Amino acid sequence: MNTLIKGAVAALVLAGASLTGVSAANAQNGVSFYVGPGGVHVAYSEGYYYDRYHHRHYYRYPTDWRAYHHPMGWYREHRDWYRDHDWYRR
Repeated sequence: MNTLIKGAVAALVLAGASLTGVSAANAQNGVSFYVGPGGVHVAYSEGYYYDRYHHRHYYRYPTDWRAYHHPMGWYREHRDWYRDHDWYRR
């Protein structure tokens, strides 16, 4: 009986450790998303560019931005692109 309980506890500890590792890895890799139309999770990446005064500006764009009709510059100019009702039109 003690062996069975110890085995179950060990299995739970290992399962918890593996789940913690997965969530930590996702947070570390920058898996981020916005809630899009219909509650869909829209993954995004971050980029930056320098203006003429050499100031760095950050912006976010969907990871699959090539699948949509907007060029990369559009996401730079439209900071709240995920709130626009028309951003995901292909």
